Amino acid sequence: MGGRAVSPGAALLRTSRMFSIPKPLPEPPSLNQLNPHHGQRTTPSMTKAFPQHQSITSPIASRRTGDWGLKRPFPLKTTMGTSTPLIRIKHLDSVESVTDFSSAADHTLSLQKFQELRVAISLPQGGRTPGRTLNSETTTLKSAFEEDSDVTDPRDRRNSGTRWKFKGPWLAGMNQREFTEYLKKAVYPRRAKFQELLKKKLAEDMTVRQNNASLETGTPPPEAIKTSDITQEQLTEYMRRLRNDRTTLYDLVYEFLDLAPLGLPMGMTGVLELLDRNKLYGKQGPPASHPSAGISYLRTSAYVQNHPIYGPQQSRTPVLARIVNPMIHGRQAKLGVGGFIADVPSGPDFSPNLARYNNTATSCHNGILHLDLATYGGAKAYVEPHTATVDRNGKVILRLHNANAEAQLIANESKGLSKIYLSDNAPSDKGHRRAPKW
Repeated sequence: MGGRAVSPGAALLRTSRMFSIPKPLPEPPSLNQLNPHHGQRTTPSMTKAFPQHQSITSPIASRRTGDWGLKRPFPLKTTMGTSTPLIRIKHLDSVESVTDFSSAADHTLSLQKFQELRVAISLPQGGRTPGRTLNSETTTLKSAFEEDSDVTDPRDRRNSGTRWKFKGPWLAGMNQREFTEYLKKAVYPRRAKFQELLKKKLAEDMTVRQNNASLETGTPPPEAIKTSDITQEQLTEYMRRLRNDRTTLYDLVYEFLDLAPLGLPMGMTGVLELLDRNKLYGKQGPPASHPSAGISYLRTSAYVQNHPIYGPQQSRTPVLARIVNPMIHGRQAKLGVGGFIADVPSGPDFSPNLARYNNTATSCHNGILHLDLATYGGAKAYVEPHTATVDRNGKVILRLHNANAEAQLIANESKGLSKIYLSDNAPSDKGHRRAPKW
């Protein structure tokens, strides 16, 4: 029995990208896949590194009738009994003729909290390990939206070192099975085209050599050698020479397959690092998407906050971070900032060794050396978000600074935890005590 006829308008809407749900992104790689001996604990309900499905919401008037803009209404008991009406569609039509959906509040609220931090996304600092604390005084951060950094055109030779989008894979991040599969499907069928590229390169080199020889002898230059003039014996001899010239061979293969850049081998440091044109994404690999991942579109964090009473502030408003993991066996403590895990900033407030020998700080924050079970909600501390980067696995890496003491007082006053302005103990403009209240 044939299928039901569909009108041209309905067929257009079904195939239109405007009225269809985008395909989900691939599964984010876990540490177990990258390193099988890592031993990471994973659960099916844990929040993944990045969202895979589109987040969908609906106004309250439509939610009351179960209308979410899809082909069938959703149950009111599930969609109306939540304070975060956000869903993700896993399967629009299942075997049971129902729509498989779940809550999308985890990633949506994480995006909202991150944008409230007003942190600009910066590029990774060369071959540094992600998550390592940077010194803002000696390190210049570069936005992910600069014209010389946001490069996708392979013809842009000037900024080829900062290009982040490639047609080929990053070979250093592939295992043996993936590499063998890539050779069978993408490399072996293109042998003939690569030989044509070698003939073109050989013809150009032979033309340059004969032009230089004619220039030395004072004779007119001969005609340029064409690709059709190259014999099989000349091509075979040229391929043998390329096996000993790895730099030229790598450039040819890199350009032909459009591969992502590779870092320098172990031990090749010093001057070679300065000459490495691909040091931006060579060590950690190119990102899976735009370097900002669409999580923030700010180009810089260099702005001044203006308080309605105290005027322009030297420091930004600090954020209250939760100490989720204390120092264990010499490992650094971890902080939770807006739903993201970050390393503690450098300083005596988060380092017991520096606090011990510092004259201005008596001790570090509670919860750094041991898990604080007495404080309701866990130990917390004020920090100042400085910048953030996104690694090739989609993980957001926050870099924090110590919060200013005056900024912490103003933040507590805005929450009603303290009172500074027009308080009884606050000094007046002339240096005298304020008059008592009537």
